Amino acid sequence: MGVEWARMAAFWRRGAAMVSQVKTPAEEFNDAVGRQMRAEIAASRSSIAGMARGIGIARSALDNYVTGKRAIPVPVVYAVCASLGVEPHVLLARAEERLRSDGETTARITPIRRAPDVVGTREDTREVAFESGVRHDADTDDLYE
Repeated sequence: MGVEWARMAAFWRRGAAMVSQVKTPAEEFNDAVGRQMRAEIAASRSSIAGMARGIGIARSALDNYVTGKRAIPVPVVYAVCASLGVEPHVLLARAEERLRSDGETTARITPIRRAPDVVGTREDTREVAFESGVRHDADTDDLYE
């Protein structure tokens, strides 16, 4: 309600020039979905370009979708969600939560699943000769003196 009131007040102060800048609820929701999609892509440690390559669309197209410049096609939402391992209804619920909290000073944060920090197997072998089973000739401490 507060956001709508601020828009109406801005409209009356500026006159009819404001009409072209007011977004419909559908456009605002599309923007929120785009912002949430960008956040989900970043949380997965990917980039817009990498995601676009992964789902087979142009980087500029995906950038236009996540910045709210273009309406997001449903197949793109499904492709991004499949790539991220997030159900589409979860992404849309988070976007709706984001949209509701836009005018508020504090927002409820929905936890996003953590992505693994390493794609392959971890190499946790210790490099300190006294604490590990690594042979002395394989130890790297001597290289830094």
